[in-house]
Amino acid sequence: MLGSDPIRQYDNGLGTDRQGVITLEPVYPDAGGDSTWVNWFFKEFVEGESMEFAYTQAGQENSFTWDAMSKGFQIQLPLIAKLRDENKVKVETLAESGQWFKDNYKVTPATSVTVNTDLPGSNRKTVWFNSRFYRVNLLWENGSLNFRDIHLFNEEFPSVYTKDKATSNECSFFTLPFVDGYIWSKPGTIAGMRFKALENGKEVLLEGGNPVIESPATGKLHIIWPLKDKGASLVMDIDERQMTLSVKGGKPINWFLDMTAAENAVLPFKAINANKIDCQFEGMDYSITAIKGTFSKPDDKTVFRIKPIKNTVQVDFSGKK
Repeated sequence: MLGSDPIRQYDNGLGTDRQGVITLEPVYPDAGGDSTWVNWFFKEFVEGESMEFAYTQAGQENSFTWDAMSKGFQIQLPLIAKLRDENKVKVETLAESGQWFKDNYKVTPATSVTVNTDLPGSNRKTVWFNSRFYRVNLLWENGSLNFRDIHLFNEEFPSVYTKDKATSNECSFFTLPFVDGYIWSKPGTIAGMRFKALENGKEVLLEGGNPVIESPATGKLHIIWPLKDKGASLVMDIDERQMTLSVKGGKPINWFLDMTAAENAVLPFKAINANKIDCQFEGMDYSITAIKGTFSKPDDKTVFRIKPIKNTVQVDFSGKK
């Protein structure tokens, strides 16, 4: 809601006691209080693929005083007014946004947040896909591609606070993890599910150029990532229940995905079978199913591997047990 940085917010503060804040809130000097960041954020907000809609909330939470937030507001509000006058954004109250959502959607639609160009000095790109069943985050950096985050959403997953009272000044709320690039990481060892290939008997990271991210139909996200020096592209089709990956064009590539995590990370995986991974988290059982492709555990350093069948991986994230 408060305009989180789609690239930097997720793993900010990794390895410390708490996550930092990089958002549109005007008190933060490297984010909502910085003109370069604010202009970049709104450019990607307006131009990036969002599928159904893009939403952000301008303003400041908590009891900061005007001295702390004035600079940021004086950067943001003229820009928001300009984008409004250009019919690139609609400005309304939170109540009006809630009513609009209620009038237009019976269930939560699939949406995305896309950054095609990062801040000056960085070549990172990202897309967050979110549906009522799961979320996925892809991060491109230095020519490689990584699933930084995949979490399942399940309304039957209980929160301790529905029955017990909170007794501390800190509360924890969870979703069901499949890839967690924050909690399962430590400095120097970043968890994630990376795209690799076997070349001349050696495992290497797949490398490529700039992805094309678009939504060709309602509820569907289509991504084409041209691969380096191979005349081929990795093609991803993502909808509210499942994700399909394939490599098209060029010479055959022996590609796969490897999930790795920091040593001693507490992981939810109970059984890795050829077509299903069984998980348990906070007392709840859930599973991820390979409709096409296979799961395996090739070695002690790899949490699991996903290999394509007939050049295709198709995974169901709707949370079937």
